[in-house]
Amino acid sequence: MTIKHKLIISHVVVFIVPVMMTALVIIICGLGLLSFAKNGNHIYVESAWEFQHACEAVHKIIFNKNSSVGYWLIGLLAPEQNYIRVLEEDKVIYSYGNESLQSIGKNLLEDSDLNLGDKEFTYTNTLENDFVYFERQIFNGKNYSLYFVSERSIHDEDKALESALQSTVYFVVGSLIIFVLATSWLLSRFILKNILLPLKKLQVGAEKIRVGNLEVELQHPSDDEIKPVMETFNLMAQKLSESLKESKLQEENRKELVASISHDLRTPLTTIKAYVEGLIDNVADTPDKKLRYLQVIKKKADELNNLIEQLFLFSKVSLGEKAVPFELIDLKSMLEFFVSENLYVWRKSQAEVTLEIKSNAKILGSFLLLERILSNIIDNSIKYRSEKNFACKINLKVEKKIAILSVSDNGIGVPHDSLKKLTEPFYRTDKARSHTENGTGLGLAIASKAVEMMNGSITFENLTPHGLKVVIELPILKELD
Repeated sequence: MTIKHKLIISHVVVFIVPVMMTALVIIICGLGLLSFAKNGNHIYVESAWEFQHACEAVHKIIFNKNSSVGYWLIGLLAPEQNYIRVLEEDKVIYSYGNESLQSIGKNLLEDSDLNLGDKEFTYTNTLENDFVYFERQIFNGKNYSLYFVSERSIHDEDKALESALQSTVYFVVGSLIIFVLATSWLLSRFILKNILLPLKKLQVGAEKIRVGNLEVELQHPSDDEIKPVMETFNLMAQKLSESLKESKLQEENRKELVASISHDLRTPLTTIKAYVEGLIDNVADTPDKKLRYLQVIKKKADELNNLIEQLFLFSKVSLGEKAVPFELIDLKSMLEFFVSENLYVWRKSQAEVTLEIKSNAKILGSFLLLERILSNIIDNSIKYRSEKNFACKINLKVEKKIAILSVSDNGIGVPHDSLKKLTEPFYRTDKARSHTENGTGLGLAIASKAVEMMNGSITFENLTPHGLKVVIELPILKELD
C-alpha cells in the first residue's frame, strides 16, 4: 500500500472515529438514562428554568413525527409531581403522571381570558407552587392539544441524576482525551515507520557514500513512494562506483599513455641527438657519411612528426563529434575514391588491395576519419605482413540497416589474447615489438575512437590459416541501390 493511500485511510479514520464515538456516547447516555429510570429514579422540576426546558423536551417528543421513539424519556419525570395529557380532537391519546394535578390546569384554563377556538397556540403560566403549560397544534386538519402541569417541590432524588450526568461528562471528556492521545500516537508511529525510518536509511546511506563506501545498497520492503527513491539511490551509488572505477582505469591508461609517449619520443630523439653530436664532433668526416647521418636524422624527424600528428588526431577523436564535423557520406563513392587515391602507394609496397561492394548506403560521419580508419588498418597490416606478396580485401554490404565494412588480409594475424587489446593506445603484440620504429601504436586506437564517434563498433578476428579481419559496423541513414 502506498503512503498516499495510508494517509487517505488515516484521515478517513480520524473523521469516522469521532462520529462513531459520538454515537457511542449518545447510546451510552441513553442506556444510562434508561437504567436510571428503571431503577426508580426520576427528574424533579424545582424551578421555572427547569420547567421551561422540560416543556421544550416534552414538546419535541410529543409533536415529533416519530414521537413514540422518545415517549420513554417522559417517564424520567417524577409521576407524582407532573401530569401530561395529549388529546386528539378532544380525545385523550396519551396521559402520564398524577391525574389529580389536571384540575390545576383545567381551572386555570377556564379562569383565563384565552379565546381558544380552532387556532394553534402556546400558553405558559407560573403560579406560586405550580407550573402550567398548554399547547395546541394542527396536523392534517386535526387539533392536537398538550397539557403539562408540574407541582413545585424540592427533592433530594435529583442528586442521583446529577451524579449520573457528572459521570457521563467525565466519561465523555476522558474518552476524548484518550482518543486524541491514541490518534496522536498512531499517527506518530505511522510517520516514524513509513517516512522517518526510510529517510534515516537514506541519511545513513548518503553518509557511507560520503566516506567512500560506494557498495552501499538500501532495502525497502514496502511497495510505496519511497521504493523508487531507494532504487534511484542504489542506482546512483552503482553509477558512482562504476564512474570511480572508470576514472581509476582512465587514470591508469593516462599514466601508461604518458609513459608510452615518453618512450616513443625518446627513442627517435636519442638517435637524432647522437647523429647530431656525430656531425658536430666531425665523426662523419666524409660527404657520404654526412649524407647518411642527415638521412637518419630526417627519418627520425619524420617519425616524430608522424607521432605528433597521430597524437593530435587521437586527441580530436577523444573529444568527440564537436572536434570533427560530420556530413552525409556515400560509402561506395568514398571507398572507390580512397582505393584509387592510395592504389599506387600500396602497389609500390608490393601490396594488392581489392574492393568488393555488394550493397551501398549513406551514413552520417566524417569523410576524413573514414579515410584515416582504413589507412591505419591497412598500413598496420602492411607493416606486419608475413608474406612478400601481401593481399588485402575491402568488402562493403548492408544488413538490417547496418553498413558492414570489413578489411581482411593474409598477414600473420594476432594472438588470440591480444585481440581485445588492439585498440588500446600504444599497445603492440609481441610479434610486432621488433617493428616499433615503423608505427606509433595509435593507429587502431584512433580507428576505434573514430568508429565509436559515428555510433558504430569495431571488432577483430583471426582468419584461417592466417590473417586478420577487421569488421566495422555503422548505422545507415539510407540504403542505396
